[in-house]
Amino acid sequence: MQHTEYGYVSPVENHCYRDLERWLADKKKRERRADKHGAFNLHKGGGDHAKSKTLQTTRMPCHG
Repeated sequence: MQHTEYGYVSPVENHCYRDLERWLADKKKRERRADKHGAFNLHKGGGDHAKSKTLQTTRMPCHG
């Protein structure tokens, strides 16, 4: 048994905890990098696509 921050754990459990902590640290790094570079920003770049696809209607003058 080894003493860790989780208490006394077996070597197999310690290996699993270490792998999990490494995965979580890498996930946080990926998320920070994605936020920094705007990987998930839908409005990045040019104009709003929804505005460019709206129909342009002209009004008929009222007669009457």
